[in-house]
Amino acid sequence: MFGCWIDSTAQSPYILRGDQAYHSYDRAEILKLADTSLISSINNFNRKELISYFKKVWENDDITQKDKYDLMHVFSDNYEFLDDHVVEKIVETKDENSLFRSGDQEETQEEGITKNTFLQTPILKYFYKTPANLLQLETPSFSVFVNPVVQVAYHHQVDNDNIVFQNTRGIEARAYIDKKVYFYTQLIENQRSYLSYVEDRIQKYKTLPGQGSWKSYQSTVLDKLTGYDFFNAKAFVGFNPVKSINVEFGHGNHFIGNGLRSLLLSDYAHNYLYLKFNTRIWKFQYQNIFAELSPTTSIAIGNGDKLLPKKYSASHYLSFKPNNAFELGVFETVVFARKDHFEFQYLNPVIFYRAIEHTIGSPDNVILGLNMKWNTLKHFSFYGQFVMDEFKLSEVKKQSGWWANKFGVQAGFKYINVLGIDHLDMQVEYNAVRPYTYAHRDTLDVSSNYSIANYSHSNQPLAHPLGANFRELIILARYKPFNRLYIQAKGLLTTYGDDRPGENWGGNILLPLQSIEMEYGNFIGQGIKTKVMALNVDLSYEIFHNYFIDLQGMWRKTQTDISKDQHYIGGGFRVNFANITYDY
Repeated sequence: MFGCWIDSTAQSPYILRGDQAYHSYDRAEILKLADTSLISSINNFNRKELISYFKKVWENDDITQKDKYDLMHVFSDNYEFLDDHVVEKIVETKDENSLFRSGDQEETQEEGITKNTFLQTPILKYFYKTPANLLQLETPSFSVFVNPVVQVAYHHQVDNDNIVFQNTRGIEARAYIDKKVYFYTQLIENQRSYLSYVEDRIQKYKTLPGQGSWKSYQSTVLDKLTGYDFFNAKAFVGFNPVKSINVEFGHGNHFIGNGLRSLLLSDYAHNYLYLKFNTRIWKFQYQNIFAELSPTTSIAIGNGDKLLPKKYSASHYLSFKPNNAFELGVFETVVFARKDHFEFQYLNPVIFYRAIEHTIGSPDNVILGLNMKWNTLKHFSFYGQFVMDEFKLSEVKKQSGWWANKFGVQAGFKYINVLGIDHLDMQVEYNAVRPYTYAHRDTLDVSSNYSIANYSHSNQPLAHPLGANFRELIILARYKPFNRLYIQAKGLLTTYGDDRPGENWGGNILLPLQSIEMEYGNFIGQGIKTKVMALNVDLSYEIFHNYFIDLQGMWRKTQTDISKDQHYIGGGFRVNFANITYDY
């Protein structure tokens, strides 16, 4: 086997969430198959760091055949970070800022995973030279990897006369210049409709989950084939100006945490323009994100093709990971609106934003948070988050239900190899957020129905999809009985408070705080008490590398004054694309 010396600072394009590599990493870290103190809960995995870590996992004699298959899959997907060949000598690396070289020296031996491991006879001389890449080109100064993106799906839902379908086509590419600068882009064109409970939220918030602008779609062949037509683009460029700092600029989204949800920053909302700095020093990782956001959508305010108003955010997250088992992170963000410009005082990357916000008159929305993770007994991982928007201890002690006690909690655990069964993994997670958390007071000039500095983008929450005024319990089980077959079952039990027209009980974070219903006596679930019970099962079979056939089914019941059955069954085919289920 071979050894690998890792430089903690080298960067590369991150792996999109939903990739199987995330669960493979969770398993390896919790089972303590190798030291991983370099990878934090900033949950957009750096490709190079992940491959360096999995190389060390590969050396562990305790990994099973299923583990080896998972690792080989990730190695193939990130072919460019494998060695060209293996020799019995120590190679000196002179360029410490190089994206591909990873330190001052690198020891390799005769055995190991190299690029040659994945070379195969190409199709028509040019296509699929390796299993994971449709097209690839590598030269000393430039390399590029191009792949198709496809998802075609159909679902049948009870009491829904419309055809629920998805037709997604696109392309993704990642490229490197001089092994120092990297690019990533994903361009996808979509026509799709949604399940009825998702459609209800689309009509309420005038936005598609995870998307930006859209237009109506009507098939010219089938009358009932109606839905939405939209385009989605994700693209960014990055480099290391110095050894310990990475800079990235582009359109995308981010996720902080270890759970299925995040109360700090999630990737539920649409892509946004951002500038990100990631600093790695010793066992600390520090991330700054400066972003331009949209406080609403053109559909919501009837803006047509006119320029939407803007708002901005500045966020930082400092994590300390002293060893393989424990991590503690501190989060702070501020959301604000200025007339056509950024608030330059928030560009200070090391100051507390609350201090700045006070000095300029407290006009903005500052949110604080904690993130924690602890792995133990080579089977379990306990994690949690605490988010605070506003807080007054005296009111909490009195249990007065004061509206401005705005905070949320997350608690969860993961159990790897349940009862000793290889690749049977379980996760249990609880989330609760008090009413009016993430909301703000100032309203848009073009519409007084929306606040401008709430914690959202394009009418979509930047944290939990439900916004606020909810509690939920999620139980997730994953099992891989054999290579290529993935089974997932998820149970959901949620209680949240909805609004009648003209009301604001604290769940819709887009509404201004001037419209709260009462000052005291607020509680989670107030308003129209809504309960959701759901159980869904997903089966995915990988017929070729990253080519999947999916079968899905869900039993779902939504209960208010009346009960709605929203069960569905369906399936589809996808290529190089995560299977995203909206299960709030």
